[in-house]
Amino acid sequence: MKMRSAIVLGMVLLCGAVAFAQDSPKAEISIVYSYLDAHPQNSNIIKPFSLDGGGVGGAFFFSKYIGIEAEFNGYASFSHSIIIPAGNPACLGAANCTLSATGDLFSYNVGPIVKFRAKHFEPFIETMFGGAHTDFYGSIFSQCGAVIGCVSASRSPSNNAWDFIIGGGIDIPIGRSFAIRPVEVDYMLTRFGTGFTGGNNNQSNFRYQGGVLFRF
Repeated sequence: MKMRSAIVLGMVLLCGAVAFAQDSPKAEISIVYSYLDAHPQNSNIIKPFSLDGGGVGGAFFFSKYIGIEAEFNGYASFSHSIIIPAGNPACLGAANCTLSATGDLFSYNVGPIVKFRAKHFEPFIETMFGGAHTDFYGSIFSQCGAVIGCVSASRSPSNNAWDFIIGGGIDIPIGRSFAIRPVEVDYMLTRFGTGFTGGNNNQSNFRYQGGVLFRF
C-alpha cells in the first residue's frame, strides 16, 4: 500500500513538473522591425540620423526566467549629407567642405536575457556583445578625396567594430506558441575607429524594436 501510494505521488509530482515546464517555452524565434537613432560621430560634425531595418533572433532558456539569445540585424543603405566647417583639420579651404556619403549597417550579437513570466505580459532585460559592420566611414574617406579642400581624416577608416547592447522590453503572449513584442528599447554602443570621430571612437546609438515571436 505504501509502495503504491509512493508511486502515485511520484507520478503526480512528475506530471506537475512537466506541466510547469510546459508553461514556459524553452526556445523563441523573433522577427522584428528595427529603428536606430544613429550618432556616428561625437563632435557633432556628422549629425545624427535615423536608420530603418529589421532582423531575426533566437533565444534558448535554461530555466523559466534565464536564457541566452542571439540576433542579427540589418539596416538599408542610406545617403547622408555632411558639412565639414572651414577650420576643421579635415577641411583645408576657406569655405565649408560639403560631401555626401552612403552606407549600410549590419550587427550581430549574443548574450544573456532575463524574462519575467506573467499571464498577460512578459517584461525582459538583455545584455549582448558582438560586432557591427558599415561602409559609411569608408564612403566618407572616398568622398573626401573628390571634394576640393577636403582631406581624409583617416587613411584606413574601420568598417568593422565591436559593439555592446543593453536594454529591455515587453512581450505579450498570444497562446503558448506565439507572442507579440510591442516595444523593445536598447542602448547600442559601437566603436568604429576613424579620424572623423574627433579622437573618441565611441558612438552612442539608441534603437527601438518591435515584432513577433514564435515559441517552442
